[in-house]
Amino acid sequence: MNHKFPKSEKLKSAKNIEILFLQGRTLVNYPIKIFYLPKENLSSSLVAVAVPKRNFKLAVDRNRVKRQIREVYRLNKHVLEQENSLKFELLFLYLGKTKPKYSELEKNMKKLLNKLKDIKD
Repeated sequence: MNHKFPKSEKLKSAKNIEILFLQGRTLVNYPIKIFYLPKENLSSSLVAVAVPKRNFKLAVDRNRVKRQIREVYRLNKHVLEQENSLKFELLFLYLGKTKPKYSELEKNMKKLLNKLKDIKD
């Protein structure tokens, strides 16, 4: 099982992120919301993480939440990685107003990834 999260799996293109917001669909399991768009020509799913400045004024707090979300995804992305499976462009948006506990993030992320896996089957 590969637990890496290399640069090639990160969604960085502003154009692709805008398309994701306009055409993508969403799944919500508070405090995480996923914007997703199925793509056929990708070698692996592309992921971005966002935490609103409105909810966390200090960059230190925003960055910590983003790091935690990336880590939870990195350890649980195997749920989406199956042979001959559809790949996605994903954006994880943190909706909560308080700093999350890692266990809470992990539980919610697993539920969302399982929902996403069931959608494509």
